[in-house]
Amino acid sequence: MKPSHTLFAMSLMLSSVAFAGSELDSLLGVLKANGTIDEAQYQRLIAEQASSKSELAEASLPRSTADASSGLKIVSANKQFSAQLGGRVEVHGAVYNDDGINMGDGTTLRRARIYVKGKLYDDWQYKFEYDFAASDLKGVKDAYLSYRLKEGTELIAGNYRVPYSLEALASSHANTFMERSLGFAFKPGWHLGAGANLSGANWTWNTGVFGDTADQNTAGEDGEWIVGSRLTWLPYQANSSLVHLGIAGLYGDRGDHSDMTYKSGPESKVTKINLVDTKKITGVDSYSQTGLEAALTLNRFNLQAEYMAATLRRGEGDLNFDGWYIQSSYFLTADSRSYKKGRYAPVKPRSILGRNGIGAWELAVRLSEVDLSDADIFGGQQQDLTLGLNVYATPQIRFSAEYIEVLATSNPKTAEPELFQLRAEWVL
Repeated sequence: MKPSHTLFAMSLMLSSVAFAGSELDSLLGVLKANGTIDEAQYQRLIAEQASSKSELAEASLPRSTADASSGLKIVSANKQFSAQLGGRVEVHGAVYNDDGINMGDGTTLRRARIYVKGKLYDDWQYKFEYDFAASDLKGVKDAYLSYRLKEGTELIAGNYRVPYSLEALASSHANTFMERSLGFAFKPGWHLGAGANLSGANWTWNTGVFGDTADQNTAGEDGEWIVGSRLTWLPYQANSSLVHLGIAGLYGDRGDHSDMTYKSGPESKVTKINLVDTKKITGVDSYSQTGLEAALTLNRFNLQAEYMAATLRRGEGDLNFDGWYIQSSYFLTADSRSYKKGRYAPVKPRSILGRNGIGAWELAVRLSEVDLSDADIFGGQQQDLTLGLNVYATPQIRFSAEYIEVLATSNPKTAEPELFQLRAEWVL
């Protein structure tokens, strides 16, 4: 074989086949010794072999990418495995016109969360999130494992939110206001449980059976259990416009934990004062809650409302409480709220503040009410009016300013304060 032909054949082998390094080195050494290739050709082929081995090794390793829009994410070469690290920090500050009660001006670290989430073998997904602004097991938020049976059908188990309320299920980074409405007094929150999440092109159905919260001590006692379900439907969706309808319900058996409490502050978490509070309601055997949801998004404009009701069953007679809110917002910039699978998602501004843009600017107003008085329980009735301004500097950074006036409280131990509060938020 001619030397030129030999070189051509060797180059083809180096570019298409992965040889063991020692075997190929020996072959090249023999060809050099018998004069088939000279020293220069030998050195070039050795260099090509080393380059080929490096490329093959690199292709077989996981790919690691750092993306400021979604945290640090590591993805395997076959895309079946991933791990994403992220977090959230929120700082709130508030000034209160107490109207006769000492609510306490100040600042607070509202949230300081870190999470890791990803997938295993493509169909398994996991997430663990901890909030350092809480303490001990109260800081454990999402901590679950899920399995995708098929597109639109997912089984889930672990610590996650009971499916109830459009506002309660959405991330705080996605909700329009700094705090959720007065009706959030009925939130079931995170519980240990298992269920199924189903979805189609214009509907979702989330259902599950749940036990106690992660921090609940049930030693020697029967724990609580809850059955919860939520159904949403989009009768209309086109471009940046949609109509959302939803209904949710849950039934809870208190087990040996027969005490329950509903309470709410002035839609501000800097103060620890509750303006309405049922205190401890004893002898509760079971309870049920219902929720109705409706939302309309027309490009820059958004309208959203919910009604929530709770019934507590006890030997002395049933108790009925309820709450509602209606809110509206409008973007001064060419932006709109995002929506995904039955809930609103974080706003992604069309421009970035500081990079030849001004971000997204949103004006908002909300009226909310809660009634926690019935029969022999005098928890009080409260109504709030909130005016807000949101500046979404980037998809990860948001600043908010709100004025809240407590329009009415029927609890004689509290007054009708007003307040001004600010938020700075960073999410990764």
